[in-house]
Amino acid sequence: MMRITMMIAGLATSSAFMMGMPKVHMRTSSPMMAAVADTLATIQGPDLYWEEKGPLQDPPLEESDFKEYDTFSLFLAACSKHGVDLNQPGITVFAPSNRACEQFSATYGELTKDVCAYHIVKGEVNTDSLGSADLTTVQGGKITYRRMFRKDFIDNAFCAVKSSPPRTSYAGNIKADNGIIHMINEVIYPGWSESSGGYGSAGDVAATRDM
Repeated sequence: MMRITMMIAGLATSSAFMMGMPKVHMRTSSPMMAAVADTLATIQGPDLYWEEKGPLQDPPLEESDFKEYDTFSLFLAACSKHGVDLNQPGITVFAPSNRACEQFSATYGELTKDVCAYHIVKGEVNTDSLGSADLTTVQGGKITYRRMFRKDFIDNAFCAVKSSPPRTSYAGNIKADNGIIHMINEVIYPGWSESSGGYGSAGDVAATRDM
């Protein structure tokens, strides 16, 4: 009987202690993301099917079985060289991968500060808002938006296009700490016009080097 009485008293004391304790709300930490520059440095870029290695395999691999991923190191290096800030708050970055940068540079030379800055728009613009948003870049020029062939085009590049193998996919609406990233298939640049076609005139691109 004494043992039972002591147990009851102990439970009563414990209940009183718990009732007097303030409620503690456990907060789960918000998922940490990276800023745009760090995100571009680590994510997989557009698919690279076959490339030069596919047919050399023994046995040769099918397109859909062999792929690599492009990266954004050339665009990041150019932005860093020219002091173009990809970590400023509240931006949208249209990111050309290495292949796009190489194709552009083969004809027009290195990416200039103006060309790099032309890939950044103030404000977070997702793909659903491209047609209605102000696409004025931090460089000062304005990007032209067009919807064609069931794709979103910004100037001469298509943006955030998802395809099935063996066609390459370009991801969009990639969330970073300070904004949004959309992958594009070509370098865009100030002075582009729809009438110029392709990369535009050499004069348009060359002019950006002196800005």
